[in-house]
Amino acid sequence: MAETLRIWRIFTGEDGKSRQEPVEVPLKSARFGLVSNLLTGSGVELHRQSPGAYANWHTAPRRQLIATISGEAEIQTGDGQVLRSRPGVLHLVEDLTGQGHITRIVGTEDRVSLFMPLDDATRLV
Repeated sequence: MAETLRIWRIFTGEDGKSRQEPVEVPLKSARFGLVSNLLTGSGVELHRQSPGAYANWHTAPRRQLIATISGEAEIQTGDGQVLRSRPGVLHLVEDLTGQGHITRIVGTEDRVSLFMPLDDATRLV
């Protein structure tokens, strides 16, 4: 059985509403553990958001992988799901059209996160 890493994909459904689903990224044996295929993109952005920050319904500006380094956020999709994003939770954001999603910064500390734009050809699964 192959090893995988679970991430959460945010995407637009046929009805124009965003959804979240878990996806398993395949990992292969490497010199010091397990590794995914190389993900390519244009660079990396660092974000810092204060507790209470709120981004109402919005679509992603591009396909990107988001990793929360510290702090927490709630991500709400158009189908009503709310997922707590905290360190160790990764999102593949692909809702480029439609209603989009809501992001709320919760807790008492800033949310620091890494936004990694992905090339169109880059596939995680």
